[in-house]
Amino acid sequence: MKAIVLAGGEGTRLRPLTSTRPKPLMPVADRPCIDYILRSLAEAGIRKIIIATHYLSDKLIKAIGDGLDYDASIVYSFEETPAGTAGAVKRVEEFIDKTFVVAMGDIVADVDIGSLIEFHRDRKAAATIALTKVDDPSQYGVAAVDQRGKILRFQEKPKREEAFSNLVNAGIYVLEQRVIEFIPEGKKFDFSKNLFPAMLAKGIPVYGKQLDGIWMDIGRPGDLLRASLEMVGRRGKAKTIPGAETSGPLMVRGSISVERGVKIEGPCYFGPDVRIGAGATIKRSCLHDAVVVGAGAEISNSIVMEQSSIGAKSEITDSVVASGCEIGQSVRMVSSVLGDGEKVKSNTSLANVTIP
Repeated sequence: MKAIVLAGGEGTRLRPLTSTRPKPLMPVADRPCIDYILRSLAEAGIRKIIIATHYLSDKLIKAIGDGLDYDASIVYSFEETPAGTAGAVKRVEEFIDKTFVVAMGDIVADVDIGSLIEFHRDRKAAATIALTKVDDPSQYGVAAVDQRGKILRFQEKPKREEAFSNLVNAGIYVLEQRVIEFIPEGKKFDFSKNLFPAMLAKGIPVYGKQLDGIWMDIGRPGDLLRASLEMVGRRGKAKTIPGAETSGPLMVRGSISVERGVKIEGPCYFGPDVRIGAGATIKRSCLHDAVVVGAGAEISNSIVMEQSSIGAKSEITDSVVASGCEIGQSVRMVSSVLGDGEKVKSNTSLANVTIP
């Protein structure tokens, strides 16, 4: 079986974090976002994968490579102009034979795709949509299903008060080759907006199955933080770090340097070569490769990406700091987002801002 992973979007709601890296490469704990779905596909026995890419494709290809890390063969399709989710699949139809899987590369999906394929075959479906429950369905396609999972109704991005269900499209599909016939050539066409409603209107069997595993959207910076902490909470373990008082689940990748009096409250992730100064406190946060934290600083409920530094006695709360940032001493930053390479002068206060 083959799979197509759609990874061409610009991730506009995540900007400025996606100004210099594609959304599928956003770090979620110790792995890029797209890594979760690629490993889920490999675990389902899928060894031939095509990644459809557009935005910052060179960085994506360099990071993912030819698929050897996934025991799979990965090739790439370049979209000069976006054709929609279904249109991107139409462009690579010569790659497709028999049953195939389509998955979004910008969601965190550590899921059992094998059981989804089995369900699809058992129902003799033309299309099977992976479903998941969310608190706010207004950003998704909403589905109503019968007892066997047959989709009776589909509603794309309804107003919250008008949604008839909180069971939504999770962006993973098992499809039969004949489905491609319903996708027009040279026209922007989406699965949720166009293809699935057209199939339902023609009485073609479309089914839905609730996913087994972990599924999370990372559409906004706050979502990225929640997804990262969720993965650390599930996969992390209690650890002893010399020089620090620790509690809760931790993930430590590589070496970490900690001075006296440091307090760490998990879930927390630490990338290689992180350095934490004396008396600093880290709570519910992710510090990526080579982050430096000054003495007495406090970071809580935040992400600090690689090569960034936090000055002494600074407070970073509910925020995301992108790569290569320099934050001075005694800075107070709350509910804010910094893009790559930004500098914040000492004794500055930031609240509810996005820079640039």
